[in-house]
Amino acid sequence: MQDKFNMDGHKLHWHLDRVNDFMQGKRIAPLHIDLGITTGCNMACTYCYGVIQGRTGMSTRTDMPAETITRFFRDAKEVGVRSIAIIGEGENTVNPAIWDAFACAKEIGLDISLATNGMVVPKDKIYDMLSALMWIRINISAADPEAFYKLHRVRQFENVCNNIKALVAVKKQHGLKTTIGMQMVVMDNNMDQIVPLAKLGKELGVDYLVVKACSDTKEKTLDSPSEKYLEIESTLKEAESLSEGDYRVIIKWHKLQNKGIKDYKVCYGTNFILAISGKGCVYPCGHWFDIRSDEFFMGNINETSFKDIVASDRYAEVQKRIQKVDVNCECESNCRPHYVNRYLWQLKNPPEHVNFV
Repeated sequence: MQDKFNMDGHKLHWHLDRVNDFMQGKRIAPLHIDLGITTGCNMACTYCYGVIQGRTGMSTRTDMPAETITRFFRDAKEVGVRSIAIIGEGENTVNPAIWDAFACAKEIGLDISLATNGMVVPKDKIYDMLSALMWIRINISAADPEAFYKLHRVRQFENVCNNIKALVAVKKQHGLKTTIGMQMVVMDNNMDQIVPLAKLGKELGVDYLVVKACSDTKEKTLDSPSEKYLEIESTLKEAESLSEGDYRVIIKWHKLQNKGIKDYKVCYGTNFILAISGKGCVYPCGHWFDIRSDEFFMGNINETSFKDIVASDRYAEVQKRIQKVDVNCECESNCRPHYVNRYLWQLKNPPEHVNFV
């Protein structure tokens, strides 16, 4: 199976207990949370959605305290959250509290993962990192130093590649099961990097390279090349063909081919996937960080336990309010809950003659 991780889809089929409760109108806890533990970032990627929301650099950085993170992990597990990705909104490895987070997750048996730009990977702590994570993904969108600089605005290509090699080496040395991957966001100025990056991933020894579309506003603030994705099918297939053995090149075909248009009218996915900002603010998804934030703010885990937030009237009110949003005008393209939304929309709006399977 090319996409053995089902990245170009969703995994709600394996959580039908929660889906059935949702379909029956019961109040449910989210299955998954995308968590930020800092607002700062040591890169300046040209396609970063955080730029739209006014988050750049390290000058206004705020780090989430270790005690907040560990308390949140325990609360989340208790209410029924099944996974947490340390994945937004800045570069979370710059927060020293990340090591307390790893230790806590191992202690309580919570599935966690990490998305990182790969710049900060202390060699003496790689085992601690990998042994706590289900997967780690390095965001890298170019395969040579100059192209890397144009996309990420820092001259760190060699450092990042060396860090990826170190991660792979420790995984092999200790026989760890942690999946190590790379992610590429395709823009106008790096389409020529797709195949070279697929080759680089194989050389570095990672488990996969995933190639995805840019998430952008309706006005295309980031100048995403959504119309051009359809023109590079042969390049994408060439990259995909480099999959060999345990290495996979995974193309997110569904998002690359949808021109940023959603074929559903309501966002139900936030009932299953939440986002928490580096400041501890809980929102239905990361799109609402600092955008109409008061309207969709659910609470702050620095101030209120996550259990109390999920049980609050405010939480239920925001989940209802999000369903009134025009997903094709007010939301970003290729959003985080896109695949889940397509599935839930079909469940909520079944076709005629459903018994004729």
